[in-house]
Amino acid sequence: MENNLLLEIITPNGQIFSGKVKDVLLPGEEGEFGVLPEHVSLFTLLSGGVIEFTKENGNVDAVVVSSGNVTVADGSVIALVEGAVALEGRGEGDIATALDSVKELLKDVADNQTILASVEAKLS
Repeated sequence: MENNLLLEIITPNGQIFSGKVKDVLLPGEEGEFGVLPEHVSLFTLLSGGVIEFTKENGNVDAVVVSSGNVTVADGSVIALVEGAVALEGRGEGDIATALDSVKELLKDVADNQTILASVEAKLS
């Protein structure tokens, strides 16, 4: 039994993340849902929100996405999204830059204030 998933987050401009993860939390159109190893295959739409995942080393990372779709099959999670911003860095400058990028990404997404509040909570 495989204890990890291969997660790929891809935009029209290229790959944002590719690597082995322990779990993934995704912003589905019907609400957030989690994926663990051995998850049943599925295809669904993603709404604007945060993809959060636990890397093999136990660190939790997050990527804000605008919209797209995700395919879960055979131990992999492939998210094809319109736009994405990785939430990296922990300094005040990094956080401010990330928030500015997220605001630009989500300017056309409905209910973006809720998503921004979620992002700010994850960064603090």
